Amino acid sequence: MSRIPIGPVIEGVKKTGKFIKDNKKEIGAIVSVVGSIGGGVIKWKNESKTEDKLHPRHNSYLYYKTKILTELDSQNRNELFRYINEIEYFIQQIKNEEKREFGIKKPIHKKRINNWNDILIQIKDKMSTKDYLEYIKIYNNQNYHSEYFSGFEGHVEKFKKLNNVENYDDLLKYIAEMTGMNIEKIKKEFLQKD
Repeated sequence: MSRIPIGPVIEGVKKTGKFIKDNKKEIGAIVSVVGSIGGGVIKWKNESKTEDKLHPRHNSYLYYKTKILTELDSQNRNELFRYINEIEYFIQQIKNEEKREFGIKKPIHKKRINNWNDILIQIKDKMSTKDYLEYIKIYNNQNYHSEYFSGFEGHVEKFKKLNNVENYDDLLKYIAEMTGMNIEKIKKEFLQKD
């Protein structure tokens, strides 16, 4: 095998270094243009991927994150309850996959579970808040008809029965159990009838 003389290589590197040093502004401009074009190409390639290529659960995650979470205020209890059940099912699927696969994927599964848990917490909190507000409306007006509790009329009936009993502690406990609110807060907002 023949040896390449090192002298010409060193001379070439020196000339290239001198050229870059003398023309650094122009080279910087060219590099930034090429970089932005490259970034645009990468972005275009990523956007051209269709949602069909993504895992169905990932599509659901994106849908929940972009659509469902932005419309929680307009959802009734039945819809919120359905979302909670579906997300809990997705989390269980991921946990089952984690058990079947190698430990290498554990951080990926953990991240997926955390992402779904973040959405789940937001939906559960919204449901608790909406439940609480509806109970206040029913408490203040016995004739109030709650569209929000459509499909969960049993909750309303139990609330009304407890509201007609003289023992308000049971009513306060029921509200706390159903909404997760603090008893002291409930006592302040649900004024006892005289």
